[in-house]
Amino acid sequence: MRWTLDKVRMIALFTPWVSIPLMFVGVVLVVTWPLVLLTSYGWICVPAALLVAVLMALWLRPRYRVSILDSSPLGVFYWLQRRY
Repeated sequence: MRWTLDKVRMIALFTPWVSIPLMFVGVVLVVTWPLVLLTSYGWICVPAALLVAVLMALWLRPRYRVSILDSSPLGVFYWLQRRY
């Protein structure tokens, strides 16, 4: 059980190819929320933002590699390497 929590923590919090698209979706939803409430065309922005976030994640995935060097109850010591 502990191993799976560490893997989820590594993927969700430390991996840029996951965190950057999630931040993008959050910003887009905050900006487009008034547009969604006022017009029916605003609902086009939400699926478009999700599509852009998925494409961004696919583009960033091969560029970053995260390795967990040590894991304890106090935290995770990881190594983030950017590939060129």
